[in-house]
Amino acid sequence: MVLTADKEELLKILNDDGSFAGYYEKRSISHKNGLYHQEVGFIPINKKGEILIQKRSKDKKSYAGCWALCAGHVVGDESIKEAAVKEANEELGLNLTENDLLLLVDTTKNDRDDNRCFATCFYKFIDKPLSYFKKQDEEVDELAWVTINEFEEMVKAEKNCIFKNNKYYQNIIASLKEKV
Repeated sequence: MVLTADKEELLKILNDDGSFAGYYEKRSISHKNGLYHQEVGFIPINKKGEILIQKRSKDKKSYAGCWALCAGHVVGDESIKEAAVKEANEELGLNLTENDLLLLVDTTKNDRDDNRCFATCFYKFIDKPLSYFKKQDEEVDELAWVTINEFEEMVKAEKNCIFKNNKYYQNIIASLKEKV
């Protein structure tokens, strides 16, 4: 179930160990006060071993124009898989179900400057050209296939991207290298 208050998403607040703190908070308050919540990522992989990344809309409030993975918040009582399917379908125009998702990185603490979350990442092999994906214009300005090495360099540089050189992204890179 998706919960909202005053048309703003409510996030399940988590303790430092990832357990449910017993309450929900507006997304803006969660970020402002540095409270933990859940997020999901989804990575399409093609037969060349490249992954699909997306440039965030220049109109986004945070990380505008920066490269990111298809990702989003787990809202209300959504399951992690429900949230991943929702984000992949909304942002990339896919028609996935929970059965299509393969676990890439299990729930990992992901601290960034303005966002504290526990993130889980899924993947699916989708060998299609960029034109196959129907990006959500409000969220995404551009899509690109990149190699795992290019992605790793972006993570290390932390420049013009949302990626941080932390345990979550290091786990993504290690898992991707095992899969391709």
